Amino acid sequence: MKIKHIIALAIASVGLISCGEKFFEQFPSNSITEGNFYQTEADFNQGVYSCYAKLKTQSGFHITEVAYRADECLLKSMAVSTQDRYDIDYFQENSSNDIMISIWDAWYNGIYRCNDVLDHMPEELSGKLPQYKAEVLFLRSWWYFNLYRCFGGVPVVTKVETPADSKLVPRCTDEQMYARLVEDLTYAAENLPSTRSAEVARVTRIAALTLLGKVHLTFGKYAEAEATLEDAMNEPFYGLMPTTEAAFDISNKITESKNTEFIFVLYYNKTNDNGHGFWYSASTSVKEDIQNPTQAFKAIYDKAKDNRFTLIDDYVQKTGSVFAMKKWNDDYDATYINHVGNDFPHLRYADVVLMYAEALARQNRVADACTYLNMTRNRAGLADFNTTDQAAFIRELADERGREFALEGHRWFDLVRLGLAGEILGADQVHHLFPIPNAQIEIVNDESILWQNPGF
Repeated sequence: MKIKHIIALAIASVGLISCGEKFFEQFPSNSITEGNFYQTEADFNQGVYSCYAKLKTQSGFHITEVAYRADECLLKSMAVSTQDRYDIDYFQENSSNDIMISIWDAWYNGIYRCNDVLDHMPEELSGKLPQYKAEVLFLRSWWYFNLYRCFGGVPVVTKVETPADSKLVPRCTDEQMYARLVEDLTYAAENLPSTRSAEVARVTRIAALTLLGKVHLTFGKYAEAEATLEDAMNEPFYGLMPTTEAAFDISNKITESKNTEFIFVLYYNKTNDNGHGFWYSASTSVKEDIQNPTQAFKAIYDKAKDNRFTLIDDYVQKTGSVFAMKKWNDDYDATYINHVGNDFPHLRYADVVLMYAEALARQNRVADACTYLNMTRNRAGLADFNTTDQAAFIRELADERGREFALEGHRWFDLVRLGLAGEILGADQVHHLFPIPNAQIEIVNDESILWQNPGF
């Protein structure tokens, strides 16, 4: 168990948009004006590209930072450059934390881009436009859902607002956020294709269903989650790979017909200068000297039987001082010699299966839920887990999700949703959310519109 020190923070007032209008940074930021850009189907496609491009801004929050909020990673000491991460790790963050400021700005800019595309669409959609609208609504939902999971109710704008008008948009209620996400993701599921195109990173129908299922679970709508996730499991192209290792093997990088497990990914192409450095690499092969993932997190594995354990415990030497974690192993590109090309999955099919199990268990159908929990356990080499006790199932589900989605940005949000963040991480109720950035509330300057989360 990773018990963290809880530090009481002074109450501060906080706000919505930065003075530099980062919230409403204009798309496109290059040469064209909005008044003359959206004329053809191809123009709208370029607008959709702009929305996808924003996914990689602050992607480190999902890849790295939120692992420190959970028990996957630990920062034992603080330097000036790591103070914000340290504070997130130990539940000490305040409303001036630059990591949280950056994701607020980045995610709202993504929302702005989506709204800009939607604002220019005609009332009557034909050709590819319904699909483009569905993609944009999915991406906007992704950002709003993550804002909600991090900050609670936030201002929801569904069209481009002037900075002055945006200051009048209050924080939404839980009911308003749920309704917004359900409406938008339902449209997305009805208008996205079921199979990948040559542009393999574009979302398909199962992505909308998977995110919608996660939304239902987060808001406690378990029957709705069951129905949605059952629909997702009926999508013919997708399914579990033979092993988790196979899903992450770089030779199974997604194509139109390869890798049935990855549903919604950050796609990287190292051969065109669009790769990345190694994630979670080490500078030594001596495992005792490798701090993360933490020993506390590794303790949830049966190290002798679970074939997923080596993915986070074994390393491959790439240079004299660079050792790649097996889960994220690849070779450097010949031209862009510091780039590798692993894709990062935000959503994959194992999530569909385990969320379906969660939805059944929450409706007191625990024995049925075990059948789906055991699908990922069995492919990992583990024996069946059987129980009729809901609490025991939820605890095992939390561990199984930890093992299956190690270092994929799920653990913290899973433990909050499952009600185990206090027991496993020592997080009090206040720290189930992050503080809203102080610079934003100072702009709004009206606590009836935008107020700080309790306890900050």
